[in-house]
Amino acid sequence: MKILESIKKVSTDVARKIVRHEIVYEFLTFVLVLISLYFMIMGGLMMVLFTDSPLRSVYSNSMKHYDENSWKRPFYQKGVDTSNFPLQGGFERGDLLLIRGTDPTEIKLGDVIVYRRGSDLIVHRVVEIRADNANNLMFITKGDANMWFDSPPVRSDQIVGKVLFVIPKLGWPSIWWR
Repeated sequence: MKILESIKKVSTDVARKIVRHEIVYEFLTFVLVLISLYFMIMGGLMMVLFTDSPLRSVYSNSMKHYDENSWKRPFYQKGVDTSNFPLQGGFERGDLLLIRGTDPTEIKLGDVIVYRRGSDLIVHRVVEIRADNANNLMFITKGDANMWFDSPPVRSDQIVGKVLFVIPKLGWPSIWWR
């Protein structure tokens, strides 16, 4: 009798350990699949959009439109029509941006660009395009909600790309993760 009870107890303990290991195995498999999907999607986006930063979460409200027309003032002062500018609704903290790498010569007045400043990525609108003494393109940018232009001007080699469109609120998980 005691032998049967001992065997039953041992087999129950073994069964519990197997079930625990299966749960851990299933969980780790699920995590691995999610990580693989992430890298496949990001790799695909990098190849299709020609940039190493195809997705970017918005960390500030520098492009938020508090007033429908205030961001247009620098353009109106120069007599520039803003009706064909991209991203007229602006965007705000927590939104996710889809970015396409672009040749700096394709950037136009009013485009929203992403550029590197040190280790940071900045997302602002082009308010003026100039050439320096060596005929290199320079971009004067400004956040739609900011009062001042960015300084110094953005050089062509700092450009990461142009913002194609905004997915509202989808960038929050990235912000929380950081």
